[in-house]
Amino acid sequence: MRFNYKKIKLAALSLAAIVVFLSACNKAPEDILYTNPPFDDPTVSASRATLGDTLASSPYTLFYKMVQRAGKLDTLKSRIYNLTVFVPDNNAMKQFVVAASGGAVPIDAPDAVFEGFISSSLPAATAAAIVTYHILPNGLTASDIPTTLFPNYKFPTIFNPAPTISPLVRLDAYVGRSGNGMWKDNVPVIGPDKLAGNGVIHAIAAVSLPPSQVLWQRISDDTSIAYLKAAIIRADSGMTATTPGSLQHYLSDPTIALGANFTVFAPTNNAFKALIYQLAYPIVWQMIYDQAYAAIYPVVYQQIYDNAIAGGATPDEATAIATAQAPAIAQTQATAIADAQAPATTTALASSPTIFQNPALFPYFSAQTVKGIVVYHIMSQRMFTVNGPTTTTFKPTLLNGAIPLHPGIGITATFAGPFVTAMTVKGVGGGALYPAANVLINPLPGATSDQRYINGVLHKVDRVLLPQ
Repeated sequence: MRFNYKKIKLAALSLAAIVVFLSACNKAPEDILYTNPPFDDPTVSASRATLGDTLASSPYTLFYKMVQRAGKLDTLKSRIYNLTVFVPDNNAMKQFVVAASGGAVPIDAPDAVFEGFISSSLPAATAAAIVTYHILPNGLTASDIPTTLFPNYKFPTIFNPAPTISPLVRLDAYVGRSGNGMWKDNVPVIGPDKLAGNGVIHAIAAVSLPPSQVLWQRISDDTSIAYLKAAIIRADSGMTATTPGSLQHYLSDPTIALGANFTVFAPTNNAFKALIYQLAYPIVWQMIYDQAYAAIYPVVYQQIYDNAIAGGATPDEATAIATAQAPAIAQTQATAIADAQAPATTTALASSPTIFQNPALFPYFSAQTVKGIVVYHIMSQRMFTVNGPTTTTFKPTLLNGAIPLHPGIGITATFAGPFVTAMTVKGVGGGALYPAANVLINPLPGATSDQRYINGVLHKVDRVLLPQ
């Protein structure tokens, strides 16, 4: 398995938006850089080439061009630092350029064409943002990374996404290691621990684009999770995105975002429709039944009464006959009507996310109930799929803020080498009738899993989790 950018157009990659967002972020001072001691004997370190010189050789030459474009070569050649650089190898850089060029540079183009695109067509500000997002200000070899995948370990990069807020703000990188591999965020490290005179290089399988949006922007704009957006708004009943304490506020406010660290398991629209149908069907069925029975019973009663009178019964006898027979007949007919009409009626009811704003349904979908379901899908720590346990392990969610002893959600990941091929998330409620949700594995930008944002990560799932 590999990260395949080949078919991703520029718009899908959202690189244009990243270029605009990052164009103002390339002038932040590098005051987070530390003057660290070398890994080993200073004489040995002094004999090694610097990071900048090492990148000039295969298989790192295309990233070297990006470093030059970013104006960061002097930093990577300076021996006063001891840095960690996650370096996309040439294959990864080619996939990036194919996507960033919108396919104008084909994957089989000569290296000179890729170098030309990086040196002239890729904005310098974008190159600077990407390069600095791949650099940690202190040296870390693979053995320095604990093998506890979750909570994973975050390290500041030297990339400042918001210098106007603070010159000291830096985006974090999330570095994990286990028996299945090592990762920067969710990108596999394919060549760890190449020591240089001023740091260490870890080759990675893809370019790691810095996030440029907050979670609420994705939730608000993605029509495939419109029900989740509607559910969050219902949970925030009476509050807005600017109201402190609202879910929208936590997921969107830029002053919170840089310090926040959420994982959102986002049910798709179809997942919400399935749950709403499951919950609403008995309610709808009963409403149709009650209305039908109320209309049918007097008609059936009168028909039985009239037939009895016509057959020679006295009024008292006819009343007794009708009273005895009418309920069962009315029940049978009302049941048939409810059975026939409830499926379509429930489907129509669940067909729009506006169901959460329907006042007639507020008794069944109270703000508190909906909020309990929503926060059950949000963790307060960032989990990429590669941080998932291989045996089902329950982790806390935001629901634990209200119910500290709640067991949380059960997470299970299946690996093939350093890649996750499947992940399930199981709620406490539902049982066999509502099994674990599947994370929709597709880590490409704008896709369905491992979607990185300034304040967290988002994974789409195919079921709604029930906390009880």
